[in-house]
Amino acid sequence: MRLTVPLLLLSTAFLASTAAPALAQSSPPVDDPNAVVEELVVTARYPGPAFWRVADADSEVWIMAVPYYIPEKMVWDKTRTEQVLKGANGLILPSGVGVGLGEAVRFAIKYRKQFTNEGNRTLDQVLPAQVIERYQQLPKAYQTTDLKTATLKPIFAGLSVVGRAKKTGRWTEPYSDMVKLAKKAKVKIRSAPMTSALPIATAIMTMPEAEQSQCFDGFVSSLAHGIKTVGPVAAAWAEGRTAEFLRGTTTTGADQCIYSIGEVKSLREKAYQSEIKLIKAALDQPGKTLMIASVRPLVAQNGILARLKAEGLTVRTPAD
Repeated sequence: MRLTVPLLLLSTAFLASTAAPALAQSSPPVDDPNAVVEELVVTARYPGPAFWRVADADSEVWIMAVPYYIPEKMVWDKTRTEQVLKGANGLILPSGVGVGLGEAVRFAIKYRKQFTNEGNRTLDQVLPAQVIERYQQLPKAYQTTDLKTATLKPIFAGLSVVGRAKKTGRWTEPYSDMVKLAKKAKVKIRSAPMTSALPIATAIMTMPEAEQSQCFDGFVSSLAHGIKTVGPVAAAWAEGRTAEFLRGTTTTGADQCIYSIGEVKSLREKAYQSEIKLIKAALDQPGKTLMIASVRPLVAQNGILARLKAEGLTVRTPAD
């Protein structure tokens, strides 16, 4: 059972990295993952988190972009969110990558030997000295993997460190607050379709050792960045300071590692198309719907809002 942990951590890390730009069906990927449509990045007109809106003649989808994590027990102004949910057709949660428990167990048993380093070498024998040094510069509470005893491949070890940081830092996903508010308003809750994590897990098990070490280093640098920025980014989000919120979600070493995997690129495209399809489906029903999304796919050049606007739909910014 313990062998399923890397798969579950992979899902967590992938969900946390979905701030990369959305891709258009008829266009190539955006080379710069931090390129955005500047006119969409504006400070919210009203108190609380920012909302973007996509509308047609008789329906509207309100879209709230959220951070990966916010501090536990963080207090934020929920007034406008409650107003949006009042009488709404539904709340749509983001798509992501996951795996069923049964699938994870079967996969882990089949590939159990490929989760660990060849010859059962420990991480301090595999990782370059400078990478070890950067890991040891993390606050002690976040050094949750013992490099002298752990034999997991570096990328799985990095995922483990990232996965445990949530508990150490006392961070939580803002979705939980949205779900509570939706239940209180008696609004139907649904999630965008999930994509299997298994093709990604299969791909990363065969990555060369040097690339695995680079990925471990990327996860460490991303965590170091997150430790400093989770609080400020969450505050900017909660106060509708969109530009500051966006700056806190720039591409990190973890993103670069995950998105270097070919399988992820194709899965990412499918996920973004799925979210756009959900928005269009919600617009087919008169009234309003609230959707939760990652901020960068939303405001990216050639991203979700840019593509919907190009199709003739009305797009309103947080300043409207």
